Amino acid sequence: MSDDEMSMGECADMPMDGDVSGSDAGVGDDAQQELPEGVKKEIVQAADDAQWKKPKKGDEVTVHYVGTLAEDGSEFDSSRGRGQPFVFTLGRGQVIKGWDVGVATMKKGEIAKFTIAPEFAYGETGSPPKIPANATLVFEVELISWSSKDDLFGDEGVVKTLLTEGSGWKKPKAGDEVLLSLKAVVADGSVVEERADFEYTLGSSDLGRLGKACDKALEGMKKGETAEIKC
Repeated sequence: MSDDEMSMGECADMPMDGDVSGSDAGVGDDAQQELPEGVKKEIVQAADDAQWKKPKKGDEVTVHYVGTLAEDGSEFDSSRGRGQPFVFTLGRGQVIKGWDVGVATMKKGEIAKFTIAPEFAYGETGSPPKIPANATLVFEVELISWSSKDDLFGDEGVVKTLLTEGSGWKKPKAGDEVLLSLKAVVADGSVVEERADFEYTLGSSDLGRLGKACDKALEGMKKGETAEIKC
């Protein structure tokens, strides 16, 4: 049996223990070289030295921000003013393009100033009444945290969220035997299956209808990791 111990959980919400490290995808520390022309970054407060990972497309990020017009410095929006952090999914077009590419270069705890040209903001139409047409915007953004999420089959049908990072670099493959715990619940919270310290061979039929999603998730996990699957 493998020495990897994992914990899996719910296929309407499936927490799992295994080993997935958070992504270090995104732009390197020399971020400006990799940001597109039209998005300029200045680090106001660097992240702690222990923070090296960056969010990737599909991750749910939590930020504070203050937005001003480059032309006159007037403030048009602020999550800090509302006293409520802003949450969005990175790379899904939920925010202006300058944010999607800029926040992907940040580390947890970092505060950065982004100067964003109109083509990466609101373009020729602006966002009346506060943002005029062809406006260059300045955002001071703090990356508070993010949840690492992976679309396992590329269709948003099964999404894995990292809860606790594992250790090492090994990940199981089909035919490997792992020790795991899982709890599967449906939308109303009813438990449909729960197992603790369960010896499981990837690719076997032991998990029935949960097997396909669990196998795909486990293939990306490391020893000691905990994750949640929603499908």
